[in-house]
Amino acid sequence: MGLFMLLFQQLISSEENIPMLWYKLAIVILIGMLVGIERERGKKPSSKTFAGVRTYPLISILGFITAFIASFTTYIVYASVFFIFGLLVIISYYFSSRSGGIGGTSEITHFIVYLLGSLVYWNYVLLAGAIAVVVVAFLTFKSEFRALAGKVENEDIFAAIKFAIITIIILPLLPDQTYGPFDVLNPRKIWYMVVLISTISFVGFILFKLIGANKGIFLLSVLGGIASSTATTTSFAGQSKNMPHLSRNLAAGSLLASSIMFPRIWIILAVLNIDFANNLIIPVAVFTVIGLIISRIIWSRKESALPHDLGLQNPFRVMFAIKFGVLFGIILFVSAAANFYFGHEGIYYTSFFAGLADLDAIALSLVDMVEKTIPVNVASNAIIIAFGMNTFVKGLIASTMGTKEMRKYAVWGFTPVLLITIAYLLFVFI
Repeated sequence: MGLFMLLFQQLISSEENIPMLWYKLAIVILIGMLVGIERERGKKPSSKTFAGVRTYPLISILGFITAFIASFTTYIVYASVFFIFGLLVIISYYFSSRSGGIGGTSEITHFIVYLLGSLVYWNYVLLAGAIAVVVVAFLTFKSEFRALAGKVENEDIFAAIKFAIITIIILPLLPDQTYGPFDVLNPRKIWYMVVLISTISFVGFILFKLIGANKGIFLLSVLGGIASSTATTTSFAGQSKNMPHLSRNLAAGSLLASSIMFPRIWIILAVLNIDFANNLIIPVAVFTVIGLIISRIIWSRKESALPHDLGLQNPFRVMFAIKFGVLFGIILFVSAAANFYFGHEGIYYTSFFAGLADLDAIALSLVDMVEKTIPVNVASNAIIIAFGMNTFVKGLIASTMGTKEMRKYAVWGFTPVLLITIAYLLFVFI
């Protein structure tokens, strides 16, 4: 009775208001139900388990309440309750293992759900939600992950180690400052491109093995278009050398990623300057729709079916990504030189060279110039020049770095978008 009175008094005097506590409790219940439904769904009708769709929400609530009590008493209480809960889980595992249920996934999930309830009370709501989603994903795709593990070879493990080296070890060590005559060469920024291309290649390889080549390329094209269509195209061109039977799909994916780039840049401009963005609605819509249509045509082109065993090789190639990183640095230097020598009067020249490398950078620069020195129509023409140049570069990358078949489809796919861009600019300037 004394404990309940203490809880009631704490609720009244708590610095947190009651609605916020109810909000957190609702999230805790949803997290428990999310995990519980997944575990109940995958349970065999005849099996007996420690927790199900009702128990998991109770476990997360227990973690929440324990954290709440410990906040105004002592964390020895939290440790004690966690210890008692752990004993229950261990006893459950003992009896299930005696009947042949040797594993550990469910037991670890019990502890995670308990801790997630506590994290929510400690205001780590987003972290708890993200972990819950990851946990459910691991539980749901059990068979797919087992199939993937069965396909992992020594080459894949070595590639994962190299990937970890360039991202976790090398990237943080590089200086985050600019060098050179035009103060534009940033080693960390350039290495980001190396990491980005490597990441797209590595994630694509995993997606191909998990959900198949076609679905994997499509999903990666969409994500790559949001991140960097140039890096995606470069990665796909390199992968076409290892998987020539997927050249057509990779060419279509490159065009899809490039098409998604147009609305992505437009959204950035709309957030910063809606008048600037409104001036680009028609050309951006035209470029996007045409690119998507051609990508769809290439993708659905009737050809011989892909073999069941695609013979996928790990696409992670460090030197391939580093070469593009060096090229990216050279382009940044050329763009800065153009801006230095031509200034604002040469904004079109600057956009031309900037489109070779980074559309985000030129888009942000133009927004700043629109607000200070140049009219909206000049900025609009400049960004379209950058669009056209970037489209040309990606078509060139796909044609020269990819297979002969990828070159054929890349030329057929990127050329109409480039021609329409040129026609639009001619109409504007003539």
